[in-house]
Amino acid sequence: MSRATIRDVARLAAVSVKTVSRVLNKEPYVADGTRDRVSAAMRELSYRPNPAAQGLRRAASGSIAFVCEDISEPFAAQLALSIDRAVGNEYVVIVASMMGDPARERETIESLASGYADGIILGPTPGPKGYLARLPRGTALVCLDRPAPDVATDVVLSDNVGGMTDAVRHLVDAGHKRIAYLGDAPAVFTQQERLLGYRAALDAAGIAYDKELIYQHAPDDQRLKKHLSWLMQVREPPTAVVSANSLTTLSLVHAGFDVGRSNFIGFDDFPLADVLYGGINVIAQDADALGAEATHTLLRRMQDNAAPVRTTRLATKLVLRQTPGEPASADRVEP
Repeated sequence: MSRATIRDVARLAAVSVKTVSRVLNKEPYVADGTRDRVSAAMRELSYRPNPAAQGLRRAASGSIAFVCEDISEPFAAQLALSIDRAVGNEYVVIVASMMGDPARERETIESLASGYADGIILGPTPGPKGYLARLPRGTALVCLDRPAPDVATDVVLSDNVGGMTDAVRHLVDAGHKRIAYLGDAPAVFTQQERLLGYRAALDAAGIAYDKELIYQHAPDDQRLKKHLSWLMQVREPPTAVVSANSLTTLSLVHAGFDVGRSNFIGFDDFPLADVLYGGINVIAQDADALGAEATHTLLRRMQDNAAPVRTTRLATKLVLRQTPGEPASADRVEP
C-alpha cells in the first residue's frame, strides 16, 4: 500500500493542502474544529511526515512555483494563469520572473527547492543547467515550453517544428517562395525548433534555404526596423513573412510593419491579435492545455519521484484571420 501524502490528508479532511501545512507547522489562526479534522485524518491514514526527505518544512510547504524567463511576455502570463487555474485551491502558486538572467534563475530555483515550494514548473533561460542535477534529492521539477539542457526532467511543450511547418506550408501553397523568417536569439530552444520547421517546409516544397531571409536576434524594436528596411532593398525581397514569437510580432507592429496581411503569420496568439489590423494570422499554442498538463505532470512527479521522466508535446493550431492573397513584395518599411 502506498504511503499517505499531504494531499490525501487534505482530501479526507476537506481542507486545502496549505491548511494541512499550517496544522503540521503548528501555525496560529487555524480553527480548532479544522485542526481536529486534520489531526483525525492524519491518524486515520497513518500519515507521517518524513523529515529525512528534505525536512518537515519542505514536505508541507503547500506551494508550487512557476519560474519563467519573462512574465511580461504574453504567452508566459497565459501559462501562469493556466497553472493557477489547474491547481485550484490545492496549492498556493508562486510566480517568479527571471528577466532572462540565468544567475537569478539558479538562485531562485535553489531557494525554492530548499523548502519554499513542494514542486517547481520551470521555463528555463538559455544555457547550461547542470545545477538542477544538484538540487536536494526528491525535488519535483517539470520543464515547461522548453527542456533544460543536460538534465533529465519531465518536459511539456508545444510542437514547435510542426507549427512552423504548417505556417510556411500555408504560405508556399499560396504561391510564396521568398519567405522571410524573423526569429529570436539563436540560443533559444523554441527558436531552434521553429527554424527547423521553417526549413522542413521549404525542403518539402523544393525551395532553397536562403540565409539572407533569416533574422535571429533577441527582441529589439530598432534593430528589427533597420533589418526590415535592409530586407526590402535586397535583389529579391520577400513576398511573405513569418515571425517566431509574439514579442517579435509586437516589435514588427512598433516598427510600422502591417502584420494584418495574408502574407504574414506569427507564432503565438496574444490578446488583441484578433482585432489589431483587422486580425493577425497566428500559430496558436494552447496555453491552457500546456499549463494544465505541466501542473498535472508536476503533481504526479510529487507523488512518485522515481517514475521515468517523459516529454509531452501538444499540437498547435494555424489560425487564419486574413484571406490568402497572391505573392507581392512586402510593403517597404522606412527606418
